[in-house]
Amino acid sequence: MFSQGSPQGHRSHLRFYVFMVTLVLGGLFFLLYSNENHDNTSSLISAIVGYSENMTQELDSEATEPDIKQELNQLIGEGNKVKNYRSIPLSLSFDQIPTLEKNATVERVDLEFDDLSTTITVNGDKLELKNLKEVTLSIQDFIGRLNLETSELSLSGTATRIEVNNIAFSSEKALPISFQGLNYKHLQLLNIELKDLGLPRGEGELRVGKKLRYTLEDEELKMLYFKGTLTVDKKHSNNSMLLMEGDVKGLYDTGDLLTLVLQ
Repeated sequence: MFSQGSPQGHRSHLRFYVFMVTLVLGGLFFLLYSNENHDNTSSLISAIVGYSENMTQELDSEATEPDIKQELNQLIGEGNKVKNYRSIPLSLSFDQIPTLEKNATVERVDLEFDDLSTTITVNGDKLELKNLKEVTLSIQDFIGRLNLETSELSLSGTATRIEVNNIAFSSEKALPISFQGLNYKHLQLLNIELKDLGLPRGEGELRVGKKLRYTLEDEELKMLYFKGTLTVDKKHSNNSMLLMEGDVKGLYDTGDLLTLVLQ
């Protein structure tokens, strides 16, 4: 009995062991293969996520709007290098008047006014303007302190020639002239040189060179340097109108829809 059943039993156990070993080895290979694929997949996903994050950071940095004030301050800090910036012809009409309080050199200051209450002193003498209805004042080659506001002008300095209603005051030496808070109707500063000029938000039209023409709507203008003619006209409207013609360096137009930077 034992001799007959023993070979069959051994063969059955052997098949069972072979099957189990094969199953275990197959399971091990499957787990190793799965782990290897999982590691590769994870590495691939990590690489894609890292690339995406890097691209997002780059895009975010590119999409970030420039800090106009910071850039302008940087340019102002390099004021001694302003000559390195190219001059651009500019023509501007605007409904806001800049506030200036600067030392200035002006080829000619032309004023029209009917404010006879303001004291104007020329060469230490007070001008008598009581019998006049309107006054036209022209100041040639002015050098000194100039304070411009929306409705008033103050200045203190010297000039080579002064005319009041076509009556001239001239001298071989520079003529001292000064007045404070003169309410003007028309003002023109011819060939004035200004640095760090800022205009408050307003509306108008900007022309740069021969090709660029842009309508300004609630926009703020800043200029690192301007040289030319500045005119303020209040004779024909209750609202002041500013006109500027000349050359500009470092122009910034900061609006809601457009940021224009010309250096």
